[in-house]
Amino acid sequence: MKRALANFFTTSLVLWTLCNAVVILQNPSYAQEIDPSDTTKVEAVLQKKDTSRAQVNFSPTDSVVFQNDTIRDIHNDVSPLDIGSSRGIFILSSNRLLQLRVLGSVRANFSASDQDLKDYQTFNPYFVPTDVGVNTPVFFGGIQQTRLAFEVTRRTKTMGDSFIRIEGDFKNDNTSYRIRHAYGQIGGVLIGQTWSLMNNVSYQPALVSLDGPAGSIGLRTPQIRFSRSINNTKSMWSAAIEYSLPSFSMPDSINGEALQVLPDFTGRYSHFTDRFSYRVSALVSTISGRVESDDITYSFGYGLSFAGWLKTNKKSKLYLTLTTGQATSHFVDMFAGNNEDMIYSPISNRFVALVSNSGFLAYDYVLKKDFSASIAFGMASISNQNFQTDAAYSYSYNTLFNLFWEPINGSRLGMEYATGQRFDKGGARGKANRVSILMYYDF
Repeated sequence: MKRALANFFTTSLVLWTLCNAVVILQNPSYAQEIDPSDTTKVEAVLQKKDTSRAQVNFSPTDSVVFQNDTIRDIHNDVSPLDIGSSRGIFILSSNRLLQLRVLGSVRANFSASDQDLKDYQTFNPYFVPTDVGVNTPVFFGGIQQTRLAFEVTRRTKTMGDSFIRIEGDFKNDNTSYRIRHAYGQIGGVLIGQTWSLMNNVSYQPALVSLDGPAGSIGLRTPQIRFSRSINNTKSMWSAAIEYSLPSFSMPDSINGEALQVLPDFTGRYSHFTDRFSYRVSALVSTISGRVESDDITYSFGYGLSFAGWLKTNKKSKLYLTLTTGQATSHFVDMFAGNNEDMIYSPISNRFVALVSNSGFLAYDYVLKKDFSASIAFGMASISNQNFQTDAAYSYSYNTLFNLFWEPINGSRLGMEYATGQRFDKGGARGKANRVSILMYYDF
């Protein structure tokens, strides 16, 4: 009896709270601190620059007004398959000075490959087996790309808007929540984890393959970034210190350790117009280490990247990316974690920095009835040393054919055929093919 009464009072309290919330939403006089009919005062307290979109009207019969997305309009660091800025649940505080946006995306990926490439959600030609007489076909299905995110925008008195984003997916071995972005921004200062300034995620078409063509850079790093627009946001420069781990293998015969003593220093210049856009990025990296308890030694690396797109007409775009670097191959998606930054030389008893070169060319065309199609071709190479074995990676390429259909806003179906080859230093080669499907809905 006591449990029944407790449940009754609990249910009654919840219903009473919900009813009062509905009354407040439908009758702004209960909660508002300003008169919604006075548009001057309303606009005065709204976020002028907001990474999401904010409803500024209170009556259900009024039209909805949205604010621009600074990530899209200023930084231009947005992937074609990122959640749209109009999606999500928007909650405004009673004084309209704080906004919470809850957003997410349910994503399912299926693929069938004629070779086991280790990562079943992106077609990485680095993992194509060479000199293999028997194919190893693999079928995969998963929802690890599903995303959940939270954004908070708060108006300040003198420094504009402060913004915080936490976004993650479930792309881990145990499908646990994985942080993709976690950063705060106010004015031109950004602190936290997000895309490296070397990224080119906004300079490629929509692709089912998660990392895109060979040469794609989608590394997310902890960083402190400062950005400033030039010429009314048509141009922008950014500088940052970033944290990334070098990727190289320490031989078992060497008693040594890698140390992260200095951060990466990155810079970028971007230019945007309605017809074309490009960015030029550079980085300086320091790899520190100690061998046999000696003093710490330092090896420097560098990276240079160009990315751009051009509208060839109203329905098509041409994309180009070129990247080169020394001891910085881990910034390129297909080399991440594959120990291609440096290699130990048994001849000189020291580590030798490897040079990587990569790039891709892509073409995207908008078809009728909410369809779009694209083709992308990418290549990536590592400069081999004479002392490396014949099985060492030399270069590879992949070609991606994609077709996307967007039946309703926020929902897409993508189909992809991918093919590619890997070539080793000794001349051995391997080829792989994959057919993939991506279905998702953003809420």
